[in-house]
Amino acid sequence: MNYEETAATISSKKCSCERTEQAYSNLVWENILTMQFYQIVRSFDKITQASMDSIVLSILCALPALCSGATVSQEKDAKGRPIILFFAYFARSGMGKSVLANTVRKYLLYWLDDQYSKAEKKSKDSVFPDMFLDAASAEGFEQPIFAKSAIHFFVDEYGKLYRASKNDTVKASLLRALMQIFDSGVLITRKLKDSKRSQHLMVQGMGLYAASTIGPSNLTQSDMRDMISDGMLNRFLVIFGEFKEIPIRQELSKDDAESIEQFARTFHEYASGKSFYLGIDAAKIYKQFHQSINQRFRQKYDMFDDTAGFEIRLLTVVQRIAMLLQVCVNIENASPHIIEISGNAMGRAVQMLNYLHQKHFQKVLLYAQEKTTGKTTLEEKIKKQLNKDEPQVLRTIVRNVSPATTTEVQAILEHLVEIRWAKRGNGNTYTKDITDTDKSA
Repeated sequence: MNYEETAATISSKKCSCERTEQAYSNLVWENILTMQFYQIVRSFDKITQASMDSIVLSILCALPALCSGATVSQEKDAKGRPIILFFAYFARSGMGKSVLANTVRKYLLYWLDDQYSKAEKKSKDSVFPDMFLDAASAEGFEQPIFAKSAIHFFVDEYGKLYRASKNDTVKASLLRALMQIFDSGVLITRKLKDSKRSQHLMVQGMGLYAASTIGPSNLTQSDMRDMISDGMLNRFLVIFGEFKEIPIRQELSKDDAESIEQFARTFHEYASGKSFYLGIDAAKIYKQFHQSINQRFRQKYDMFDDTAGFEIRLLTVVQRIAMLLQVCVNIENASPHIIEISGNAMGRAVQMLNYLHQKHFQKVLLYAQEKTTGKTTLEEKIKKQLNKDEPQVLRTIVRNVSPATTTEVQAILEHLVEIRWAKRGNGNTYTKDITDTDKSA
């Protein structure tokens, strides 16, 4: 076989592996999402270069802007908390990060912003909500929140913003305000006009989409380590970008666009102002999830892993996601008045977070701990170990890539197995998967 034929074979196998991975993601989301939600994801998948996982979370983080005033609580009579989700999409340049944000806004949110704009023109004395924020200071949030806005906030090149915040008090104040909003649903301020006391402004709902290019001039390993250490990144659902072919189409068909807008209108109608709570079945599933999170938290706490705080916040996030999925279930069943979160919706939320944890969340600490460009990464070291002819025992691999921990090594091994670069054998042994000739070290 000559060079051209070999290259073609390798390329074909690589594409086959990528298609297999995409098919797996499709199957996962088809099982987790409701039918209409999944169809929206499929529609956006055809017109954006972003991965399907990132499309799902970008839509999910847009939905809080459609349910102003909605809350979720564990018990029926308890005071609920607003629906707030933070999503971070980290990828190389050209992977459709900002295009995805604009696509979600265009087809899911623009209709409502246009509705507010028209109403404001007819009634100049009234204050109407804002839908979108792209660049703001902490004070920039005050007026929209005071106007009872449910906000979709897009931050492009988040890595640069975070790095600049170390020497910029305005940007630092913004990040502190975001952490406060995520945790409590409240913004405390003294800046409102004529205010003599601090104001506690209740956020009506918020979805934050933070995008950043991975690289020396944008988001570095050092930045990631700092974000983990100060707790900022522990509030985000993080997705790492994957290669995807450039789509042919850039806009949806008229029918698809109208269908998605109708979904958004119905979601807004069914969710706004409602107080959702966990039903009996949902509470049972949540309790099981709580136990598994407790175990992961203890393991990370004992290892001085700063992402332990992320595990704790998943307990809040899973309730918020379950509420959003319950509304999606209500839409499919034409049941606008159901506010009890079902076991169905909570089960879907738990499945979602478990899948994302396995595929993406574990990579956060690994990326942060990678060596700088030009030095061998932990993944490369592990691949080198697996390139040996005989099966490698986990304990041996850990010893040979010291000072990496067993948890870090296991996370990378699971990733290599998932992408079919490696195979898992009996007795905690691993080998290179020789069925793909393109799996070089």
